[in-house]
Amino acid sequence: MQYTRAIWQNIEKELSKKEVIVITGPRRVGKTTTLKHLLSKIHDENKLFLDLENIIDRKIFERENYNDVITDLKIRGLNFNEKVYLALDEIQYVKNIPSVVKYLYDHYGIKFILTGSSSYYLKNYFTESLSGRKVLFQLLPLSFSEFLLFKQSSAVMPDIKIYNPPSKINSALYDLLSDYYQEYVNFGGFPAVALANSAKEKKQILSDIYSSYINQDVKNLSDFKQISDLRNLVSLLAVRVGNRINTSELSSITGLSRQTVDNYIEFLEQTYLIHTLSVESGSQDVKIRKSKKLYFIDTGIAHINADLSSGQKFENTVAAQLLHYGQRISYHENKHSEIDFILRSSIGDKTSKSVAIEAKETPTAADLAMLERRAAHLNIKNFYIIGRLTTEKFSKYRWGGEL
Repeated sequence: MQYTRAIWQNIEKELSKKEVIVITGPRRVGKTTTLKHLLSKIHDENKLFLDLENIIDRKIFERENYNDVITDLKIRGLNFNEKVYLALDEIQYVKNIPSVVKYLYDHYGIKFILTGSSSYYLKNYFTESLSGRKVLFQLLPLSFSEFLLFKQSSAVMPDIKIYNPPSKINSALYDLLSDYYQEYVNFGGFPAVALANSAKEKKQILSDIYSSYINQDVKNLSDFKQISDLRNLVSLLAVRVGNRINTSELSSITGLSRQTVDNYIEFLEQTYLIHTLSVESGSQDVKIRKSKKLYFIDTGIAHINADLSSGQKFENTVAAQLLHYGQRISYHENKHSEIDFILRSSIGDKTSKSVAIEAKETPTAADLAMLERRAAHLNIKNFYIIGRLTTEKFSKYRWGGEL
């Protein structure tokens, strides 16, 4: 059965354009499936899929003379007298792939569709070489609505306006889907995990995904000498989900220098294991000085690295869900108050919107009143609570499954 992803429709619009399509995201999130789906939408037969994790396919692009690449591609059946569509999976395995792609794009007009497991790789090797020649998409673990499709639920999710506060929780939707959402909170949104039937199988798949990340992404994309140090740091970070990153504390516990801890954390974020939020501030100096808030890209991966509390799993899930909206996300914290998430529309938008959001497992009216005061202090008019459970005395919040 073919399971579709919401982002596919947006990527398909780029197939008729000349720019290079680059799809990046974590391992096992569905990039290869997406690549093959996109090729199926190209009715021209002058197209080819190559997996650069495969040594034979990889050798084609390791040629010193890039014109020899064309010779090899002709042997694979491509006709360069016509438009060529070339899909390359896992581009991070070929160090010189940016210059190869640039040369073939400029000289032969090839329509490239590329995938990679690391924005770290793209940032360091790809950005300048393909400036003005690419369009980038980020494929993440499943949103909850996508999760329901994978579970073959017939439920129709409402169209959520993320900046608009809800009038009250959708009780009918909660009653119908709360068990699904609890599974989503516990095990995350990797497609294979969603399709697995038992908790034991889900945990095994999550362990395999994490092991693959360590044994392939870390070893191929870094020069870290002690992988065990990185694994220890990941375990320490998982315990701290939803908290600010204290580099000095982590350095003291691990015996690593602060710079090394910072380097590891940057790598973990750029290779899609974690993501961090900067503090809400109009001052760039404050943003740099203040510690970032930590979340994992997928709650299931965090949970196999630490025994997370129910509240941590829920807050991390909400953080992961909000990433699907593509907005700027930050947090607010000072001596007197804290706001979990602040969403703002893109910089430079004259009609920019903002909303303050708190994640509470069992929301109360007092939680909403406190959030209102804190949001007013930041001149944010829109605010609401995202809750996991229902309560008899309070209903003016959005259920997490509605995100």
